[in-house]
Amino acid sequence: MNRITIYSTEMNYDGDYDRLGWFDLDAAEHILEESSRWDGQVMRGVISGMQVNRAQLYRTSGGRWVENQDSRPEFNGPNVWRFLTDDEAREWMVKSGGTEAEAELEKWFPDTPDESGPDSKGGRPAVGPTINVAYPRDLLDKIESAAKTEGLSRAAWLRKVAEKAVA
Repeated sequence: MNRITIYSTEMNYDGDYDRLGWFDLDAAEHILEESSRWDGQVMRGVISGMQVNRAQLYRTSGGRWVENQDSRPEFNGPNVWRFLTDDEAREWMVKSGGTEAEAELEKWFPDTPDESGPDSKGGRPAVGPTINVAYPRDLLDKIESAAKTEGLSRAAWLRKVAEKAVA
């Protein structure tokens, strides 16, 4: 038996770390090693940011997810084990990416959508409906100058002037 004890990562009021539980590493299933990406200078793990080692994801015999980030070879850092929720494990796999991660996602979380993110295509949040108004060039130049003087965008300046006019 290779018992791994997992502690909290924050000190309690006694200046100690709380024991959160333990599991048998020999009975756990190694699920995935994080993938790495080029950061412009070196290859780094996409989860841990480590150069030498890679974070590991395990599933205990009791069905809990466990992450291991062993940074001892990296910079004589800690060997950290932590429990993950199902959602955290799914995000771990999504963030890690790659063919192996996709296979594990399909195995453990087959309901994971093909894509996720905001519905917006970007840009500023909508203030209201968009209207098109044509201005003579000289008037448009004066509007842009006034907006610049007040440190506003043209649209914000026009909204401000319109609100004053109808108030």
